[in-house]
Amino acid sequence: MDSRNKLVYLDSIYSYSNSLKNDAINRNFLFLLAAEYYYLNFPKKSFVVCNNLLEMSNNAKDTLDIAKSYYYMGDCYETSKRDSAYFYYQRAERLYRLKGNYEKVAKMIFNKAYMLYYEGNYLDSEIMVSDALQLLKKSNDTELIYTAYTLLGSNFEKLEEYDSALKYYLLAQKILPDLLKNPTDITKINNYKVTTAVNIATIYDKTAQYDASIKSLNSIITPELKKNWETQYATAIGNLGYSKMKSGQLEGVEALFKEALKISLNKGNESSISYKYSNLGEYYAVVKDTTQSIHFLKKSLKFGEKYKSTNDLKNSLKLLSAIDYRNAPKYDKRYIILNDSLTKVQRNNRNKFARIEYETSVIEEENKILNVKITNIIIGAVLLCFLLIAIIIYRYIKSKKVEIEMLLKQRKAEEEIFKLLQENQIKMNLAKVAEQNRISRELHDGVLNKLYGTRLQLGILNESDKEDIKVKRLTYVDLLQEIEKEIRDISHDLHSDIFNGAFNYVSLLNSLINEQNELKTTNFLIEIDSTIAWENISGLIKITIYRIIQEAIQNVIKHANAKVCNIEITKFENNELHLTIKDNGVGIDSNKKESEGIGLKNIKNRAKSLNSRLILTSELGKGTKIEVVITN
Repeated sequence: MDSRNKLVYLDSIYSYSNSLKNDAINRNFLFLLAAEYYYLNFPKKSFVVCNNLLEMSNNAKDTLDIAKSYYYMGDCYETSKRDSAYFYYQRAERLYRLKGNYEKVAKMIFNKAYMLYYEGNYLDSEIMVSDALQLLKKSNDTELIYTAYTLLGSNFEKLEEYDSALKYYLLAQKILPDLLKNPTDITKINNYKVTTAVNIATIYDKTAQYDASIKSLNSIITPELKKNWETQYATAIGNLGYSKMKSGQLEGVEALFKEALKISLNKGNESSISYKYSNLGEYYAVVKDTTQSIHFLKKSLKFGEKYKSTNDLKNSLKLLSAIDYRNAPKYDKRYIILNDSLTKVQRNNRNKFARIEYETSVIEEENKILNVKITNIIIGAVLLCFLLIAIIIYRYIKSKKVEIEMLLKQRKAEEEIFKLLQENQIKMNLAKVAEQNRISRELHDGVLNKLYGTRLQLGILNESDKEDIKVKRLTYVDLLQEIEKEIRDISHDLHSDIFNGAFNYVSLLNSLINEQNELKTTNFLIEIDSTIAWENISGLIKITIYRIIQEAIQNVIKHANAKVCNIEITKFENNELHLTIKDNGVGIDSNKKESEGIGLKNIKNRAKSLNSRLILTSELGKGTKIEVVITN
């Protein structure tokens, strides 16, 4: 099935999958579908499936599938929009960290490092790869470790730290046999072999070890490579030609370069053509054929511009400047501009601690003896760590102190509330005792005396059967009915719920208002939002509201000369409590310094203790309004 027919087939499958329920089986199937679109080079279609998967995974609250969706979405953008790819990999990394899946965390960090590498940010890429390798020290994912070593070597190569670059390329080569044990993809494994040999050869070229470079490349150039993997063969012979040219072995070099170029042109591998044209241009410069050299270098420049291959552009401009004397200033200027633009990316001072930490841990595991210089660095680092730990401990203790202070305030507030409840309960008990005494007196002085008198009279009258005596007895029977009614009324009083013992914060506030209204100076009215769940509000807030109302009432009684004072407590959607106290008294003259008395200062201090907002508005002759906005 060709790719076009396969695409139609995949589209029909995707349409059908939309009718299936959102379960793990369907989501796994869609992940496979997204991967198929990706490998067929249809990243946009793959992204659509992944976006759908993200929504499904969110609805199912499956964190790992959400992370996987972000991971796949990042892959869709890895060659087109690297900043978007980086964003999605970052999101996936955070979720994998949350679930403790550190191999996947390492993979996401590696992917981000890969994006940074192709953006020319080699320092940050190097740090990230080192972080990934730290997480992979106990991993069995040999392929990921291999690619991480390779990327780390590539970063060092770009930073011109060739010893470090060679070290990691050789580490990558060392674990290649482990990949060959389970060759799930022969083509991929072969690509790794060729890539590693070419990378090592490149470092040898850059350090003028051309014989070692030629040896590395000859180890992979075989008839089998040419037959089955022609593109990789072209890369290998192109690099072999370059190594021979630099070593002065010019025989057969031109043929190698032209064969490599021809294969790339036939295969349509245009991204590598710039480099191959550059090799030919440099070769003709070596053999003093200036015309041919300029011709091929200009072609290299053209392809380098088309594919934004910075290294090829720099190399071509540098060679053209040396060979094409007439146009040298123009090429020099372009080279400087290009080089400056690359330098800007890496201009900021970067911390290499992540790489140093990784390499230090490897050295410690291999039990290598540290020299005096490294020992001093470690001692300095340890002292710095102790200093940082001391700072962290100090800040922790300081934060704990603040937390304890808040707890003490809260406890004190709760104790105040409890004390108020006790006081109120005592008042209720006293009232209850008084009421019981009243009922007792009524029973003793009224009902019992009447019953006793009636009993005596009926006893006397009961001895006679005269008609007038019978009438008198009926009178006393009526009196017994009256006594019965009195007993029923007293019983009703005893069953009333005036003293049912129930109590809450709203009752406490109402009790405060009722007490003040007994003074009959100002009519205090309170309205409390019934939707407020006072049991969920801290004691500190409740006692502060109580004390502010108490202080405000005293101010109104002493200074306001108000007829009415309205108190209102309301709740807003963002869990804010609004306390409003408004009177129609004489108001406050804000121009007088003495206008703000102790009571108002106390109200402001209490509001400030909760970090709440206090708004005071007053006008002479029209009263005063206090508003306190408290965040619960």
